[in-house]
Amino acid sequence: MKLAAALSVLVGLAASNANCQIDFKNWHPPIPGDVRSPCPLLNSLANHDILPRNGKGITILKVVEALGASINVSVEIATTLGKAGLSLSANPAGGSFNLDDLNKHNAIEHDASLSRKDFNSGGDSHTFSQEIFDEYIGAFNGSTEITLPAAALARWNRVQTEQHRDPKFVYGPTQRFNSYLETVIYNLVLGNATTQRTPMEFVKIFFQEERLPFNEGWRTPQIPIDGFALSQTVLNLALLTPEKLTPFVNPSELKDFDGPHGMLFRS
Repeated sequence: MKLAAALSVLVGLAASNANCQIDFKNWHPPIPGDVRSPCPLLNSLANHDILPRNGKGITILKVVEALGASINVSVEIATTLGKAGLSLSANPAGGSFNLDDLNKHNAIEHDASLSRKDFNSGGDSHTFSQEIFDEYIGAFNGSTEITLPAAALARWNRVQTEQHRDPKFVYGPTQRFNSYLETVIYNLVLGNATTQRTPMEFVKIFFQEERLPFNEGWRTPQIPIDGFALSQTVLNLALLTPEKLTPFVNPSELKDFDGPHGMLFRS
């Protein structure tokens, strides 16, 4: 919390200027020498040069500043994610990480991804797979908008598909939570908070191009993405999923999000 408080002061001074300075039209796919992760959001921020475009030398402060200014993520959440990234760094003592440090199996990457192949399907579980994404999108039957109930069923369809297809499929508490978080993130970042619907066009651009769809009308969320918003949406998603889960955390009592390795549910 001391780290978060200190960062809050620093980022608070920078964020007001950063919001005005971000040019979401400044986008370029990675070039040879650039590195990327299994996370479409972090990759998108690098492609927009909001995080370092080469995907290297990312500090916790830079994560907090970038996530806060671009998509209105709270300091606490961004700090937690930055610390998680640093913990996976090849040189954590250096104070920074590269996006490809996150490519470790079962760290943030997990089986039954919405857009990546399972690790046991060839070893590359961090690069976008059009085949997997098409399977996921196919569950929406041509809808132009995604509701949370539809997203819950589509996510569960991916889990069931890989359970039958991958003989070494892993779906423990950490993988389950990261799977929920994957759907929650794109809904909170890209969705309309009033209608609680997410344009399919935005989702396709986000995953396929790893780009924030500013040119198509997306804007930075007005409602902060904080621990309560994340935990509440994860809970709602779980309740809409035909999966046997027992909640043991009340989101209304959750003060701080526990990060990618925190769990809201027991199986």
